[in-house]
Order: sequence, then C-alpha cells, then structure tokens
Amino acid sequence: MTDEHATALRRTPILISLGLILVYPLFSVPVQAAVHGLIPKLGAAEARVVTEGAIWLYAAIVLAIALFWERRTLASIGLRRPTRASLGFGVVGAIAIAGAGALGSYVVYTLLHLPEHADAQAAAMVGGSVVYALCLAVRAGVVEEIFYRGLAIEQLTALTGRRWFAAVVATAVFVLIHRLHFDWAQLVPIAAVAIVLAALYLRRHDLWANIIAHIAVDAVGLVTLALQAHH
Repeated sequence: MTDEHATALRRTPILISLGLILVYPLFSVPVQAAVHGLIPKLGAAEARVVTEGAIWLYAAIVLAIALFWERRTLASIGLRRPTRASLGFGVVGAIAIAGAGALGSYVVYTLLHLPEHADAQAAAMVGGSVVYALCLAVRAGVVEEIFYRGLAIEQLTALTGRRWFAAVVATAVFVLIHRLHFDWAQLVPIAAVAIVLAALYLRRHDLWANIIAHIAVDAVGLVTLALQAHH
C-alpha cells in the first residue's frame, strides 16, 4: 500500500464524519419539527421519544464512524473520565456562556433595537413541557459538543494541522446551523456563546466541562420558557 493510499484511507472516515456533522441540522431540524405532526397519531410523549431517538441514533452513527473506522479514542475528543475539575470548569463555563450571550443580546436587541424572536421560537420547540425542555437541553449539550467541539476541531486539526483554524471553522459552522432555528439577529449572541465554548475546549481539552456548561445554560433557558407557558 502506498503512502498516498494509506493517507486517503485515513482521511475517508474523517471526511464522512465531518460531512455528516455538516448536514446534521438538515436532519435534526425537520425531525424535531415533525413531533407536532406525530403527536395526534402517537401522543405527546411517544412522538417526542421517536423524534429524539432518531436524532440520538444519528449522533451514535457519527461517533461510531470516528471510533471504529477512524479508530479515534474517546479521550482524543476530551471524553476522559470526568473529574471535579470538569464540574468546576463546567460551572465557570456556564457563567461565562451566560454572560457572553447576555452581552450579545444586549448589543443586538437593546443597542441596535432589532426585534427579538428567539424566546418565542424556543418556546414553540419546548411546547410547555419541562421534561421535554430538559431532554432538548441534554441532547443539545451532548450532541453539539461532541460534534462541533470534540470531533470537528480534532478532525479538522488532523486534516489541516492548524488547531486554531479548525476551531474557527467549527465555530463558524456551529453558529450558522442555528439559522435553521433562529433569525439572523440571534446569531450574534450564539456566536458569543460559541466562542466561549471553543475557547473552553481548546484550553482544557475536557469535553465534559463543555457538556456540563452547555446543558446548564440551555436547561435554565428552556425550562424557564416551559414554566412561563403555564402562566
């Protein structure tokens, strides 16, 4: 086997994995939206289990490609055994994320006076269910951190040899995919949040800290919207 052929074989699973990560929102957004059409047929709980199960299965396939075809380890994407430091930096990260998001929102909605639709869009996803809000927060925290921090940054680094370039590209993609859920104005606070998450991963290489921070912030926001729907 030539060196060029061996290199091509190593790149194949990386490119397939990155391709699936890139098109992930084109799968997850319509599947999640389908829950409203499935509720009359299956019931609320069953419809949410079916759609969330499909999205988790997609994530499992992408991770399996990285682990079994690319032969990557969980530790290589920061998923070593979690420690107290993971929790501590997760909490610090959550505070930093909340601050960055608040600053971005202040600039867009207070200084620039752009219309704010993000809460209404997120509330429509949650549908007034606290349990579903928590499920969405956990799924977003786990899947998006594995995809756009752990896998994307490490795989793009393997392809380009430039870690910061990989982080910039992964962060840009993470921000742009949220356009499928939110309007352009909301991408500003999302970008602020994404920069903090990328910096946390680059600094610590501890994906558990990222996951904890991401879940905590999303859970507080989505559960609050779910509770407000009952008032």
